Amino acid sequence: MSNVPNLFILGAPKSGTTAFANNISQHKDIFISKKKEPRFFDAHVFYDYEEDYPIKSLEIYLDLFVSKSSQESKYRLDASVFNMYSKKSISNILSLSPDAKFIILLREPLSASISMHKQRLAYVDVKMREISDDFMACWRELDNRKNNKGYPKGCRNKILFRYDLLYSYELYLPFIMGKIKEENLFIGFYEDFINTPELLYAEIFDFLGVENITVNNETLNNPRVIKKSKLLEYVVFLSEKTFNIRQRLGLTGGLIKKIKQYVFSLYEVNVFSEKKSDKTVRDFFLNTNQFLDEIKKE
Repeated sequence: MSNVPNLFILGAPKSGTTAFANNISQHKDIFISKKKEPRFFDAHVFYDYEEDYPIKSLEIYLDLFVSKSSQESKYRLDASVFNMYSKKSISNILSLSPDAKFIILLREPLSASISMHKQRLAYVDVKMREISDDFMACWRELDNRKNNKGYPKGCRNKILFRYDLLYSYELYLPFIMGKIKEENLFIGFYEDFINTPELLYAEIFDFLGVENITVNNETLNNPRVIKKSKLLEYVVFLSEKTFNIRQRLGLTGGLIKKIKQYVFSLYEVNVFSEKKSDKTVRDFFLNTNQFLDEIKKE
């Protein structure tokens, strides 16, 4: 028995990884902790400030996998997708779990970028929300963002707003493919997850050496767009400031949560049309798409 994770989903964000992780954990041989993305190895990628790291030690991280069901499972899954962007993350994972297996789901970069932009508009908190609902306006800020400008006010997770870095897979995959043994690395594609999921799961279970089961294939994490609102900003601010007090009083769930959900629903945009990208973005990802074509041929 062990409480060391030995299965990792590396990426990419907005490629169905949340749903995919939940779905494969339907298998009796695959355990996933309540924190799907512990963000232990990739904290330095996701967070700009060390004080925001959610897990401060290896001991606390491994505590996520101490349950009986975890230790009796063949695989203990960590789905922290931002591990893909760091050589340090991959190396540290392999130091802890040398025989770990890795799954990567990749999505066509333009559609992934647009989907990530839409997700940024699901946030009320100005630190996590894009500066414009126009995708191209945000894309044009990338040159400024390279110089630490053009981010949302108070942003503490800059990687989320770097569409150019998030979906230029050719920057990261060569190292990963060279570092991880071929038999321990599976690269799949979002389009297969959406269009032919049963075939994808069969390939995954064969890769993992477990029984091929029928998976209830749910697709999750389709973000709702919330209209920008000073009232909602205040609700979020008040919620954050009073969290510790409400936690001591046992008021963090139940009625308070329902009230917040109701208020948010009043500002939800039911019909949202993304501004179309222009040739600049398509041209930017030409090398990435060529790289993906080469991987698919292998």
